[in-house]
Order: sequence, then C-alpha cells, then structure tokens
Amino acid sequence: MKETILKRVGLTKLLAIFLLTTVVMSCSDDDSVANLGNLQVQLELASELNDISLEGIDVSITNTVDNATLSLTTDANGSALFDNIAIGTYAVIASNVTDDYTLSGTANNVSVTIQETAVANVEVNAVNSNGGLVIKEVYSAGSGYITLFKDSFVEIFNNSSETLYADGMYIANIFGDTGMSGDTALSSVLTDSDYVYTDVMSQIPGTGEDYAVLPGKSIVIALNAVNYKEGSFTPDTQLDNTDATLEHYSIDWLEAQGRLGNSFFELDNPAVPNMTNIYMFDETNFFRLITSSASVVLVSNEASFSDSDIVDYTETGSTSTYKLMKISVDEVIDAVDILDNSGASEFKRIPSALDAGFTYVNADGAISYTGLSSRRKIDEVASDRFGRTILIDTNNSTVDFEAIDFPDKYGYNN
Repeated sequence: MKETILKRVGLTKLLAIFLLTTVVMSCSDDDSVANLGNLQVQLELASELNDISLEGIDVSITNTVDNATLSLTTDANGSALFDNIAIGTYAVIASNVTDDYTLSGTANNVSVTIQETAVANVEVNAVNSNGGLVIKEVYSAGSGYITLFKDSFVEIFNNSSETLYADGMYIANIFGDTGMSGDTALSSVLTDSDYVYTDVMSQIPGTGEDYAVLPGKSIVIALNAVNYKEGSFTPDTQLDNTDATLEHYSIDWLEAQGRLGNSFFELDNPAVPNMTNIYMFDETNFFRLITSSASVVLVSNEASFSDSDIVDYTETGSTSTYKLMKISVDEVIDAVDILDNSGASEFKRIPSALDAGFTYVNADGAISYTGLSSRRKIDEVASDRFGRTILIDTNNSTVDFEAIDFPDKYGYNN
C-alpha cells in the first residue's frame, strides 16, 4: 500500500515537473517572439529629382548594439520590409550606382520596438556620375580683323552638385597641326599615346579655396580681360572680357627670363588676377595664334612638371625643332580636341583615351575671325532629372560639343 502511494506521489511530481517545464518553454518562446519587431523602409526622392526609379535599390539596416546587418532590395514602390528583427536602434542605408548617377540616402537612430512595425522614411539624393570640372567652352577663332584673336578665352564649368575649387589646376594648349592643307599629324612624330604635348601651359593660382566654382557655374580664363566693345563700330559683335575670373599674361614672366613678350597680343588688366605661367615655347600666346582651332586640356592640381618632361618635336624634312612639355593622360581631368574641319580626324592631337572624337567650328575650315566658338552641350535628360544644368560629358567631343555663332561666356549660369 505504501509503495503504491509513493509511486503515485512520484508520478504526480513527474507530471508537475513536465507541466512546469512545458509552461516555462512556452513562456520562453513567447518572450522570444515578443522581443522581435518589424522595420518598414520607405524611400523618397529628394524634391529636385525626377525620372529616377526607386525599385531595386539596395537597403541595409545595421543594429547599433551588435552591428548585425541585414539587406534587402526595394520593391516597385521603393519599399523594403524587414520583419521579425531584434528590437533596438538601427542605422539605415540606401544606395545604388548606375552609369548615369549614384543614388544614396541614410536614416539614423531608427527605433524598432516589441511587436510593432517601425517606419523609416529615407530621402535619397543622386549625384550625376559625370560630375566634376569640365571644359565648357573654348573660343579662339577671333571676332574680326581689328580684335584679331585677342579676345580668346576658355571656360571651366562645375558639372557636380557641390562647390569645387579650381586652385592649382593647369590649363594647357595642345600643340599640333589641325588638318589644314599641308599639315602634319602630331601622332606621326610623337607616337606615345600616354601623353599630350603642350607648348603653352599656365596654372590657376590660389592656396586651396580661392577660386570656388559653384554647382552649375563657371570660371573664365581670358587671354586679355579687356572690353573690346569700347570703341568698336560693331559692339554687338565684340566681347567684354573684363568679367573674366583670370587672364593669361606672360610678358613680365618672359622678360624675367631674358625673353621677349608680345605686347601687341597681351594686355594686362590690373583689376583681374593673372594666371601663373608654367611653360611657354617661342613666346607664343595662350592659344596658338597661327591656328584658331585650340585643343585644350584641364590638368589636375596634383601634377608637377620639370625640365625632364620637355621633349623635341621635329617634322620630317624640317629644320625647326619645337620643345614641348609632355603631360601624362592620367593627370588630365578633361580634354577637348578641336580641329580645323570635319575631315581632320587623322590630325587628332589628344589621345582617344581622353577624347574619343573631335570637334570643329566650321565643317570646311576657314574659321579665323568668324567669331564662332566651341561649346559643350546641355544634357537635357540629366538636367531634368537633377533639377539643375548638367552638361554632356561622354569623353567624346564629337558628341559633347557644338559650334555656336558667337561666344556664350558664362552661358547656362541662370
């Protein structure tokens, strides 16, 4: 009898322990579920953007305690749901890179609570992939027999969404015949396509933040910062270059070396800062005035040059040797190859790695004193997408540039 009672008591205890364990395990499962929540990430385009899909954007969330990261891609509505994730605080990052733009957005300190769905609205902005400083216009054809080529200028445009600084960058005229009758192709003499070759190079002065270029704005470097409208019988056909950011003036620099400047072509405006002269062969001016097709490169401010970079150029059968400064293509930020006419492709002066094509201001040549200018086109799609002026930059001047009837200095700066 005793044994039976004891057995019954033991059985009862076992049953109680089983029931208690089951309850504890059930409570543990409930707690585990209770400690989870959901996070709904909803992407929204910045107000100035248009025509950008929010589908397929990479979204990652990172727990700020243990740095655990989860990733999803957005649906057609720009939404991504992270369900049953640990409660806590999260950092959210959305990103996507295409050939046309880089899109990104973040949200910090997003709180996920127990059994709730938190919503993180993330504004995403985009930066055009071609952003940076680009050559917007090169004008060197001259506007008439009185002004000649003295009113030449090159314009640098900020194609990005942030302020950039031009301090220390170099502007170089690329040497070589342009495709007129009897010309010699530069590449037939200097065959190394890892370089471009200049006979005139100057540098933008400044200590780092003196020459700011705002998004969609320009700086202009003129040969002469002179108002050529004054005293002209046809002022509408002349330029006022006194609004130039900088001017190219070399006479003092040349005379300090015991060389002669050309005061007929170069005039110093004390009100406009001068470029820093770096290299000049044969007392030529900012653009080669014997031709009005001026190919130009914009060079990184990290580049440096010395006498070891000077090479000889002698055409076959000629007794004249030019000494040119070579510039590595790796140091070139932007380039435009402007030749004499539409059939001058074999006379390209800039390697295809920098400019796959070339441009011209008159298909048949004969461009001196025409007032024609080479200007980069507007990228209408990107401009609409980003809500600001963006210029085409495919590294192909045939596509990117157009000839216009009269210079458009500071054009697009609306």
